[in-house]
Amino acid sequence: MIKLSLTSFACAAILTALTAPALAASDVVINADQAKIISVSGQPGMVVVGNPNIADVTVRGDQVVLMGRNYGVTNLIILDREGNQLAALDVTVQITDKNAVHVFKAGGRMSLACAPTCEQTLQVGDDVVRVFDPLSKEIQTKADLANGSSKAE
Repeated sequence: MIKLSLTSFACAAILTALTAPALAASDVVINADQAKIISVSGQPGMVVVGNPNIADVTVRGDQVVLMGRNYGVTNLIILDREGNQLAALDVTVQITDKNAVHVFKAGGRMSLACAPTCEQTLQVGDDVVRVFDPLSKEIQTKADLANGSSKAE
């Protein structure tokens, strides 16, 4: 009798685990500076991002748009308006994609986007003095000129 009870309990535990609602975390991989639509079954009411420096979200209606900010790993929890969990996601943001090239020189790094011509791009982890700061100033100057700002003058 005891063996039957233990066997029955083990079978019930396995069946419960296999048929439990899919609330376990799943993985989402996204590139930095890109967006991805996350589909959930239900109306999102609240979205929590573990580290908003790595990823951010925008909710509009029943769509959740995930945006990769900086490389790293964080999580995302989506709740409905009653506080029920719709999704729990592990989010990995990577800086490289199929067109990325990183050049290492004298202990520093420069990032390029090559599709098909290589152009310098700004990525966290690039050499601050020789690459990141000069390029970010150029990008800001271009943005100021496009917006008609006097900062560019």
